Amino acid sequence: MQDAFAGWHLTFDGVVHHSHAEQLGDVAFLERALLDLVKVLDMEVLVPPVFKVVPLNPDRVGHETDDDGGVTGTCIITTSHLSVHTWPLRHRFSLDAFSCKEFSRDLAEGFLSDRFFVKKKATHWIVRSWP
Repeated sequence: MQDAFAGWHLTFDGVVHHSHAEQLGDVAFLERALLDLVKVLDMEVLVPPVFKVVPLNPDRVGHETDDDGGVTGTCIITTSHLSVHTWPLRHRFSLDAFSCKEFSRDLAEGFLSDRFFVKKKATHWIVRSWP
């Protein structure tokens, strides 16, 4: 039996320029970024972005097991979801885009790099399937 296709999944882990790290704690910025990414990828919002803010705690920076604060958000699209996790004090974020509708990896990566002022990134493009 052949594997059953489940969708395309982009993982994007970025480090932003120091001067733009504060935006990673700005829910309005993150909401606009997710909604604009939906448009850029020609997708449709099913459930608008929802966020949970963890208060920033500079005393926890550098302790790998501690959460030094940030924002987590999800946006449900008709073909799956987008999610973002940020660590403003570390200047880092992780974003996932998963969809059963094909989308442009290059377009997504370019949008995220520009919008978040990324200076360093690691990405993975996964074609998901069920065994």
